[in-house]
Amino acid sequence: MPLRGLYLLSLLNTRWETISINLFVRFSKFMEFDVIITVVDLVSKRTHFISTYTMVTMEDATRLFLHHVWKLHSLPTQVVLDYRPQFVIIFTKKLYKLLGVKIMSSTV
Repeated sequence: MPLRGLYLLSLLNTRWETISINLFVRFSKFMEFDVIITVVDLVSKRTHFISTYTMVTMEDATRLFLHHVWKLHSLPTQVVLDYRPQFVIIFTKKLYKLLGVKIMSSTV
């Protein structure tokens, strides 16, 4: 019996609805780039390869995501990240900020 999360991911059938994001670092420098960000659609397995550099900030990485993925496929409903929860929270906050979405808390 497959793991619950993996089983649910396998039931998806809308392209670019569920994606995974990974960073591959420490490639030999080709020009100024030594990092590749991969964004994979988990249904079609189509991939965007985004070259950048190790000193990229979270805001820069989010801008790259908007430029290379969001403008073509809009926002996904699910993002699979194999990073610490802090990375996911910061990425989401930066993404919302760049899109002009204001996050407000209902508690004081």
